[in-house]
Amino acid sequence: MRYWKNDLRPDMSNNVPTSGADPAFWQHMVTFGISIGQRGTLDPKVDLPALTAGTKSWPDPLDAEDAHRIDDLWHAAVNGRGEFVAASNPDEFAEGLRNALAAIQARKGSASSVAANSTSISTDTKLFQAVYVSGQWSGELKAYSVTTSGIDDTTPLWQASDELPAWNARKVFTYDASLPPLAAGATFPTVTQTVGLTTASGTGVEVANYLKGDDSRESKNSGPFRTRVSPLGDIIHSSPYYLESTDTVFVGANDGMLHAFNADTGAEHFAYVPRGVLMNDLKTLSDPRYAHRYFVDGPIVVSSKAQTPNKNILVGTLGRGGRGIYALDVTSSTGFGASDVEWDKDAIANMGNVIGKPFIAKLNNGKTGVVIGNGINSPDDKAYLIVLDISDGSVIANIPTSSDTANGLSSPKGWDEDGDGDVDYVYAGDLRGNLWKFDLSDSNTSKWESSHKTGSTPVPMFTATDGSGNRQPISGGVSIAVDPTSFKRWVFFGTGRYLTDADQTDHSVQTMYGLMDEGTRIGNRSTDLVARTTVAVGVIDGRTVRGFEAASTTMPAGKKGWYVDLAPPAPGTAQGERMIGDPAVAGQVLLFSSIIPSDDPCVPGGSGFINAINPFTGASVSEYFFDIDGDGEYTDDTVGGVPVGSVDTGVGMNTDGVLLDKIIGVGGSKGETGSVGVNNPVAPGRISWREMLRN
Repeated sequence: MRYWKNDLRPDMSNNVPTSGADPAFWQHMVTFGISIGQRGTLDPKVDLPALTAGTKSWPDPLDAEDAHRIDDLWHAAVNGRGEFVAASNPDEFAEGLRNALAAIQARKGSASSVAANSTSISTDTKLFQAVYVSGQWSGELKAYSVTTSGIDDTTPLWQASDELPAWNARKVFTYDASLPPLAAGATFPTVTQTVGLTTASGTGVEVANYLKGDDSRESKNSGPFRTRVSPLGDIIHSSPYYLESTDTVFVGANDGMLHAFNADTGAEHFAYVPRGVLMNDLKTLSDPRYAHRYFVDGPIVVSSKAQTPNKNILVGTLGRGGRGIYALDVTSSTGFGASDVEWDKDAIANMGNVIGKPFIAKLNNGKTGVVIGNGINSPDDKAYLIVLDISDGSVIANIPTSSDTANGLSSPKGWDEDGDGDVDYVYAGDLRGNLWKFDLSDSNTSKWESSHKTGSTPVPMFTATDGSGNRQPISGGVSIAVDPTSFKRWVFFGTGRYLTDADQTDHSVQTMYGLMDEGTRIGNRSTDLVARTTVAVGVIDGRTVRGFEAASTTMPAGKKGWYVDLAPPAPGTAQGERMIGDPAVAGQVLLFSSIIPSDDPCVPGGSGFINAINPFTGASVSEYFFDIDGDGEYTDDTVGGVPVGSVDTGVGMNTDGVLLDKIIGVGGSKGETGSVGVNNPVAPGRISWREMLRN
């Protein structure tokens, strides 16, 4: 206990990554013990609860050189938050060693955005956060209470793993490709899936039962399957989606399922295994040597009953888990059955791994559509805007962009120009730094195309480059708003990517942009845009804060927008700060999250900022926005003589957040939640970074 409890290097910063089993963030020793062929007087598999409760005692290891010393090694592992392996044969030793290595690698994290259930803070307001533990590859969805003081994350109101039904009582559905396409919902597993799930260690039925939560054949019970903390798999990039009409939270997990949870209790209503989840891969979850894979890792959106009369249709993608998109009728979460599977597609032309959030909108051809960027790893590696009919998943339009390869279209956003309820224009960025504008205003879908062309060749509205002319990838979404003074339409987006291991150490300068759309293309940033800068960095109430240049009420003549490089004030050097989420406009404030991945393995998850600037000038907000110290005052939160425009919430790389009345709530890569007080320009109300004010 001494070497775990005490800081072994008090001269170093306390940045040790934590996990669910080991909360220590100081320099410490974790004890792992192995006994081969010898056992103590206690049984590590069953005796720990009694020892913890005090109904059984640890024996004295000094009374003799006997089995009590093996018990003491286990005691040291317990106190040191490690693992103890008592193996009687090579198989037990190998399994115990794998579990110990997984425990060493286990780190709690969160990469998906938070969600909330309310438009204002009340006694019932909840914030939902998905987390994962690497190494073990378990997941969790937690609900926290939200008050005017912030997020009460000391004890969750519920966590989904505690509320899962018994494995044989769970309602798990899937898609049966042998049935008619619009009536292919089925109970999991189908006959074909059962064959695909068969392994050398178990039948397809046994593996399917394991996936649903049957632990009778796990190694902890002397079986051949991998031991899990919970049947709920890791939730990494799929953000929780709250549906108010049924009080349900939906989220995808890398156990191969979309899950629907009761937002009040955390109980699971149902789960769905999409068509694009390959059984040959899914069965590896039962293998003790399991190497992590993505399965259901994409974004989720649900239609309103105005868009799909009398129905709420959920549309989700597999994200990094595969080239798939599916639709479910979730009008009744408690009554969901196989017949509520609307459609499920895994072979749409030009579609890759869709990691950007789709949007649902009424279209000018009279249909309701699902609009997606084709994502990464598409068949020809180019960028396309794809429009699907929400009623059956058929392709309405597949709109090409440029011939650039190593590309893909990111999260799109729609705009209704004439106010008739139909989307007329769509904006989206791609991984080559192009911002595209698509014209969907005609009732004839064959005329839907890029708004800008050179001859017959599509060209972007703008191409993002740094000061040296290097292209800046756009992997996040866009936001659209109208300046209430000039009545001009603006488009906002940030640059950067975080898709591969190489991206983590990339320190290229990335940028936040605000562009006026006046119907013409915008040239390069040095001539057509005004440069804004970060002018000050400081610390308030223990939090790192930044300030943008002084407020400006107008744009310089002849400029078509602005840009802010995500870099420290001169002469500071770029730290790899980037934007991979969706910005949002709230009144006269543009909100966006930026992240800074860490190159240092001792700094878990990196860091990041919540940023607020004037959307129509790119300068500091004209009204004081942040209340960093929580004193209810805003005018005292300044840095370098300007209002605080940026704050590190201390949760690692923060996610897109939720604006609730007078606070912003975020999740972070440390697996924690954070909040900061704000002077909400549109209070009361809720704005998610992942929602548009107008669609």
